Amino acid sequence: MSEEKVKSILVFKEQIEKSKKIALISHKNPDTDALSSIVALKKIIEKNYSDKIIDLFSECESLKEIYKPILKEDNLNIQTVNDYDLAIGFDSATKERFGIYERIFDLAKDTAQIDHHFSNEMFARNNIVYMTSSTTEVLYLVLKALHFEIPNNICKLIYAGMITDTSEFTQGIKRKSTIKVLNDFYIKKVDMDCVLNYFFKNNSNSKNKLLEKALHSMKFYFNGGLVIMTLNENDFIDANAKQGEEEGIINQGINTKGVNIACIFIKRNEKPYFVSMRSKYGADVSSIAKRFGGGGHVNMAAFTYNGNIKEIAPDFFKLCKKELVRCREIPNQNIFFDDNEK
Repeated sequence: MSEEKVKSILVFKEQIEKSKKIALISHKNPDTDALSSIVALKKIIEKNYSDKIIDLFSECESLKEIYKPILKEDNLNIQTVNDYDLAIGFDSATKERFGIYERIFDLAKDTAQIDHHFSNEMFARNNIVYMTSSTTEVLYLVLKALHFEIPNNICKLIYAGMITDTSEFTQGIKRKSTIKVLNDFYIKKVDMDCVLNYFFKNNSNSKNKLLEKALHSMKFYFNGGLVIMTLNENDFIDANAKQGEEEGIINQGINTKGVNIACIFIKRNEKPYFVSMRSKYGADVSSIAKRFGGGGHVNMAAFTYNGNIKEIAPDFFKLCKKELVRCREIPNQNIFFDDNEK
C-alpha cells in the first residue's frame, strides 16, 4: 500500500474520531454494494465509538425487496440532526450521484469518500479510491488497515457487495487484494454460501417469467456482437414481478456465445429508461454509458435516459460498433493450453 493511501486511511480514522454527527451517503437508486457499505461502516463505528450520531442516506423512491435484509433495523433517509461534522460518500464517482443528498455532503464541516470507480472526480477532502471489485472491498481494506475488529456479519455485507458488483467475479475488476479478502473470509469461516445463494440462487417464479420475456425480446446486431433486450411496464405486470427482479437478467445476454456487448432497456410507466450494459473481450461499455450521463466499469455500466430512445439510437449504435471493432476475440483452442508452452 502506497504512503499516500496509508496517510488517507489514517486521516479517515481521525475524521471519524473527532466527529460527533456523521452522515453516510451512497449514490441514488442504491445497489447492494452501496447499501452494504454504509450499513457496514455504521455498525463498525457504533461498535467502537458509542458517542456518535450516524444517519444513512441514499435517494430512492422505494427500497427494493432484495435489499431490505441489509438494512434490517437501520433507518434510511431520516435526518436526526440539523447539520453534520462529517459526511462520507460511498460508491459514487461524482457527488452529483448523491442526488438530493448532495446538499448534506456539501454542508458538512468535513468530507471523505470511499469508492472503486476509475472515473472518480476526487471531490471530497479525503479521497480513498482504489480500483478493485467493489466499494465494500475498499471499505474492508480500510477497516483492516486500521486494525478494527470486523465480525462475520460485517464480512457478509462486504462479500455481498463484492459478488453482486462483479456478478460472482465474472465481471468488473479483480485484484490481488480481492483474493486476500476472500481468503480472510475463508479463514474466519464466514458463511459465504448463504450470501451467494440469496443473491444468485433465489429466483422467484415472477423473476423467471420476467427473464423469459427478456429472452424473447433479444435482438442481435453487428453479426451477433451486440444483443439488446427490452422490458416494459406490461412485462412486469404480466410476470407479476416486483421492482428489483430485473437485476441480473442482463447477464443472460453477455453469456451468449459471440456477444461482446449486451444491453437491456427497461421502461416503467413515466420513469426514464434504465439501460444496463455488460461486455467482454475488451469492449468498454463505461465509455458508452458516460456518453449518456452514466458510468461504471469497462465491462459493467449503466445510464438512464429521459426521452424517446430513438433520439439516441444512432449515437448509441455508433459507439457500440466502435467498441466491437476494438474488442478482441479469444481463440477457443488457446483457452487452456498455449501453443507456445511445452
